[in-house]
Amino acid sequence: MRRAATVLILLIAAACSSDEPANAADDSSLTGVFFNAMFDEMRGPPSAEALAKRVEFAQGGVRFQRPEPLRVRVDRDTYPSWSLERGDFELELHTPDGEITAADYLESLVETIASDDSDVEGPLEGRKVQWCGEEVTGVLYRFDFLGDPRIYEGFDLPPTREGPRFLVFNDIRKKSDWSETALATFVALDASIACDGGKIPVRDSAD
Repeated sequence: MRRAATVLILLIAAACSSDEPANAADDSSLTGVFFNAMFDEMRGPPSAEALAKRVEFAQGGVRFQRPEPLRVRVDRDTYPSWSLERGDFELELHTPDGEITAADYLESLVETIASDDSDVEGPLEGRKVQWCGEEVTGVLYRFDFLGDPRIYEGFDLPPTREGPRFLVFNDIRKKSDWSETALATFVALDASIACDGGKIPVRDSAD
């Protein structure tokens, strides 16, 4: 018992004093996710000053500025995806192998995790943005999961020769839907996003 307590204290100390690069991506693990969520709960949300500090995210042919307090986590189980997270907020970049859109992904997700007695709002029209040279309209869902009012919004990005890409914002709803962390992330990304990675050319005809 004492050893377990000691290990827990060491893990907390190591996490709080970590000097890993701000843009480092940690491999996904249930243990890591659990401890990160616990640390976030203990520390509380980042301050406005902390959220104003920006670092670059560059993965999957997508680059943008993000608030420094967000952690970056990579999951390679099914296909490469990256999560930028802090507290209840998460931004995901998906690069699936097959033909799947943000709307497809969110529809499947809602069917899987939404509470049986939850009134699902969606799909709704989300925010309109101009990203990577294209006008994109988000796909929005609101529903309860494990007693928490969740909000999800997905945006398709220009596809590459390897396949599609899309972003998903995920948060616990506040009075204005999004938390301060989510809003700061959206503002930073909206002002800086750029896409590359072999964009599929548009054909003039079907020939």
